[in-house]
Amino acid sequence: MSVLRSDLQVALDDLHVALMASADDYRDAAEFVSDDTVKELFVQIAEKRQVLAQSAEKAIRASDDLPSAPDPDRQTGQHFLQRLEAAFSADQTVEIIEQRLTEESQLEQLVSAAEMSVMDKEYPSLRPDCLKSIKEAREELDRAKKRQ
Repeated sequence: MSVLRSDLQVALDDLHVALMASADDYRDAAEFVSDDTVKELFVQIAEKRQVLAQSAEKAIRASDDLPSAPDPDRQTGQHFLQRLEAAFSADQTVEIIEQRLTEESQLEQLVSAAEMSVMDKEYPSLRPDCLKSIKEAREELDRAKKRQ
């Protein structure tokens, strides 16, 4: 493992951390939401993100680096603020779905960023798989929101 990371290693690590954080965020939201259908949806999305994170982790290790993890203090604070915001919402479930949709947009921006294109040569399916996951999650979240 080198002290200096290549552009590929940085991009893979950023993606890995974002996917792990996304999975954790969905698991946290699943514990908070009362609607069983939405809860199950959040668990399913978390599991899919975990699989993608494992793919990114394997790529990081193959590049002779070690994966980073999301900042637990930052995530705890973020989860607290999201729960507080949802608690003051007229419809907590809709508010939580909105929060997930916002984070999907942020994840899509990260995955689509130009600096992430360094992955495409060695890992041509990683970014498209992530973008597909984001698209599918958005569609499912939109459907769940309309049912509320």
